Amino acid sequence: MRVAVLCVWLVTASLGGYLATVWIRHGGLQQRTPGVTRLPLWLVLGHIALAVAGLASWTAYLVGNARGSAWAACAVVLIVAAFGFMMLFRWLPSRGRHSQGHATAERNFPLTAVVAHGMSAAVTVLLVALVVLGRA
Repeated sequence: MRVAVLCVWLVTASLGGYLATVWIRHGGLQQRTPGVTRLPLWLVLGHIALAVAGLASWTAYLVGNARGSAWAACAVVLIVAAFGFMMLFRWLPSRGRHSQGHATAERNFPLTAVVAHGMSAAVTVLLVALVVLGRA
């Protein structure tokens, strides 16, 4: 089950990487003016950095069988999920059409990619919690 968690986490990370690429290609790093974007840079980069840290903790757990690394991954993945929900709720109201006359970077996110990333993230969080709590 621990390796299955890693596989699901890698799928989630791949989908997230795709969304990050779309966001960067469409000027997400340059959109810092309030009202132009609803996805502040700190939120996007924090989500990415913490997700990578959580994945590294889970990998350390798999390699070294260190239970503390699994608990760290669990704590981090919950924070990552909270950041993800914050971004989703900021993006949803008008699917990235937040300012008049400006095309936001997040406007270019394909809905299917957002849904797939969110669903695989939910499965990742659930599986991490189950493994850490000893239920799987």
